[in-house]
Amino acid sequence: MEKQYLVLKLNNMGYRTRDLETGTIVSIKGVVDFKTFELDTITVEVDKEWVFKKTSYVSGNLLKSELILANLAVPPLEFEKVERNKYEFKDYTGFGFYSPGRDPVYEATQMEGSKGYDALARLWEQYPQCIDALVHMGTMSFATPDMERSSFNCYTGAIHIAEQSLPFDETSQFPWEYLNNRPYLRALHGLACWYWKQGDFDAAAVPARKILRLNPRDNQGARFVLEAVRNKEIYRPDW
Repeated sequence: MEKQYLVLKLNNMGYRTRDLETGTIVSIKGVVDFKTFELDTITVEVDKEWVFKKTSYVSGNLLKSELILANLAVPPLEFEKVERNKYEFKDYTGFGFYSPGRDPVYEATQMEGSKGYDALARLWEQYPQCIDALVHMGTMSFATPDMERSSFNCYTGAIHIAEQSLPFDETSQFPWEYLNNRPYLRALHGLACWYWKQGDFDAAAVPARKILRLNPRDNQGARFVLEAVRNKEIYRPDW
């Protein structure tokens, strides 16, 4: 029996996923191929299904893995006009999600080792409109060569979630000065740097230009990224 799952988190011996048919959270064991990452849709030839301590498990053979953004099925982020052509997203930063005054994204960035990743993955699973959790997951894996597609998936997924209902005209702005816009702008910047690191200069220029249109003050230095890729400079971490 073939079934499809959305990968939510990488585990040591498998994946934490969501069954695309039932919505059930499922831990998949023994199918790690080191080419599958967060947000991928995987097709599994299921050998066995069981439940242990209220957790659903599956084992089988991994047949296919691909990024299908439509399978994220996250509701669009709402936003409001602040002034003329300037907009701000509603607060999806995760602040106060667990309890008043807590900032779970910041807390995760202060944790050591895999604890931070686990905390961010758990937050995004529970609150999928919190794209900042995805962005920080992508940043955690950005510098690791065999995890680069993890970064791509997380940045791309965050952008997809944010852009589902945006006003796509040449005058709309989502300035950095409005704090709730920063996760989206960070995702665009991360993707620009990701393409730059791969040497895909034309692709890197697309999100860099978008940042400059959305946030003309360019608090992130996208103009420098754009200049570097125009000159076909090699990416360096300290740019």
